Amino acid sequence: MPASSMTGARKWRFTSGLDVAFMEATDFWLDYRAEAREDGQVLLGVTLRSCWEHSDFSSPAGIARRFYIEERLRVLTHTFTGKKGTLEIDYGTAQAKAFAAITFKGVSPELARSNELLKFDLAFEYPLGSASSIARTISFAGHNLSAENFLVEYSKDDPTVFKDVFRAAPVRVPAGPGLKRVVITAIKKSVSGADALAKRQAAETEVKGWAWDRLGNAGALILDGTNNLGTCHLREVRASDLNLPDAVIFELVFVTGYAS
Repeated sequence: MPASSMTGARKWRFTSGLDVAFMEATDFWLDYRAEAREDGQVLLGVTLRSCWEHSDFSSPAGIARRFYIEERLRVLTHTFTGKKGTLEIDYGTAQAKAFAAITFKGVSPELARSNELLKFDLAFEYPLGSASSIARTISFAGHNLSAENFLVEYSKDDPTVFKDVFRAAPVRVPAGPGLKRVVITAIKKSVSGADALAKRQAAETEVKGWAWDRLGNAGALILDGTNNLGTCHLREVRASDLNLPDAVIFELVFVTGYAS
């Protein structure tokens, strides 16, 4: 901690075993992210943006304050990078938030040239594996599928047209309701077999079942057992990764909101 008084309203603390890094009376904002990968994993992360602190004003100006800035970055980088622990945000307040079993990925200086003030970003991520593995289910027209980590994208066609008018602004011509799309991406389905060939054949068979047996069919689409999207039409099946040794990743494209 700097010897000088800080004036910010927020604080953070990261504890990994016996090592603790913290800052009080500072300021920052949280930047969350989630990255869907082709292997079906979802990488979750949070970054503390624009953390700031004063240099050690009890030290004389010049090289001593420069050393404080450099040492602060060295400790954060060399001591904590790659370590797993608990990140606490605004601990001891009504807005307290904690991230358990999260990994410190590194520090990115935003302002380190000044001997008076240090400003940086702190990046944290959950490791790939069970911490980010979300069990989900798909039920379509009586066929049930258990998978991991898939994401659902919703979109809708806009058939509205804009007609040009002579010497006037275009006129908006509304149309009927657009066709709604439901795209389920990064569906990871585990497969088994006696050897590599058998596993590859099982992966191909899983995609084939959707493409040959259910493509073009209509029925109720239910996600996670409770999210009923009503009658949907399976329009497309896309295999996105067949290179995993014991799983296959694919996508399903549905349409709904159409007239029968």
